[in-house]
Amino acid sequence: MSREIKGTIHNEDPSIHWGFLPVDGETILDLGCGINNTEYNPTPVHWIKGNAKMVYGVDPGQPSYDWFKQNLNLKNFINIMDWVDRTEKFELYMKATKPSVMKIDVEGSEIFMNAIKPECFEGIRHIGIEYHNLACLLSCEHILKDLGYDLYYYKFNHLDLDHQGVLHAHKKNVIVKQRSNV
Repeated sequence: MSREIKGTIHNEDPSIHWGFLPVDGETILDLGCGINNTEYNPTPVHWIKGNAKMVYGVDPGQPSYDWFKQNLNLKNFINIMDWVDRTEKFELYMKATKPSVMKIDVEGSEIFMNAIKPECFEGIRHIGIEYHNLACLLSCEHILKDLGYDLYYYKFNHLDLDHQGVLHAHKKNVIVKQRSNV
């Protein structure tokens, strides 16, 4: 299968790494939002600075959870400490948050994407996935193509695209369903 490379990612700066995802006015589900370096802002900070309407950040790391709790205590950011390590967790957060944009960097658990119920994708126009091996890439491609998403690829300058990279799934003409405030 031919995969057209749209760009190269040179570092962990969220504005470069995830720059293809729209932010302004969006509801973003950030799966794997942990702090992995001190050189760049974590992705939730990038989304908030980009004027996201709402950001749900999910990561299993206690240090990240504590940092967000102390430094990013905002009305439009919900910090959740959890492993997204099976299909049911993806579905839980997708249904509960109703994002229009979803970012996934869950260190291999993206392999569970192809088992997610199609209705969980309703209202999601953009999905960015950092995949961690060929099996994960194929799993993501399978469901996203079946659901009508257009796929775009970004490679890391030092890795083969089949080994690790970033997949951008975009679906046009999606009706965004916002989470009702209860």
